[in-house]
Amino acid sequence: MMMEEMTWPEIEAGLARTRTVLLPVGALEEHGPHLPTITDTLQADEVAREVARRRPIFIAPPVHYGVCRSTRGFPGTVSVTFDGLRHYVRDILFSLSECGFEHVLVLAGHAGGQHMAALKEACQDAAAAGLRVSLVTDFDFILSEAVEAADDGHAGEVETSRMLYHRPDLVKGLPAAHHPKRPRYLVLRDVRHLMGNGIMGDPSRASAEKGSHFFQIAVQGVLEVLDELESFPDPPGSGVLRE
Repeated sequence: MMMEEMTWPEIEAGLARTRTVLLPVGALEEHGPHLPTITDTLQADEVAREVARRRPIFIAPPVHYGVCRSTRGFPGTVSVTFDGLRHYVRDILFSLSECGFEHVLVLAGHAGGQHMAALKEACQDAAAAGLRVSLVTDFDFILSEAVEAADDGHAGEVETSRMLYHRPDLVKGLPAAHHPKRPRYLVLRDVRHLMGNGIMGDPSRASAEKGSHFFQIAVQGVLEVLDELESFPDPPGSGVLRE
């Protein structure tokens, strides 16, 4: 059930079937010279929609912006601050609770370290107030299963394959592998000069067939997360969310 396409009476009726909602969170970020800036959001949204086809669940409209530190020097990367994302997603979670939802799965299509940390803090605030929340990025499932793409990264084999499967019209070729070297410990003000064309991986190995495989892995992983979210026992003293 897509919330953005429903009236409030339809949502109210749907709450009699399920009180679980999935919130996709993406980013507007460069993805090399061959993939669109909406790649992260689109991937999470496609997984969410397929999950909704397989079980009764609400899908909230995606959050299109995230924390993008390493790619923010590229035109097209629009990054928000850590606190900006944390507060925004926290507000969404609390408001979803006010609507009557009891279980929220936050699905991140962008997996940057600070991005995920901001989402985790937002989810922890909501969980502390009584909402049942799960946080996951679908790359956790894909990269643990896709041995061939074990060292893959940003705009590489996995993401290019997924975009070839979902939106081949938006893929502008299959560039060669690019693995930019970055310092392990040095904190830099800007890493654009180290990023080259913005790829961290090997998009030349991508295919729509692989994209379909990666997509199914992600969908199955999210379904399992939902099972845990809805069935794992509540701790003693837990209750409804209160601000």
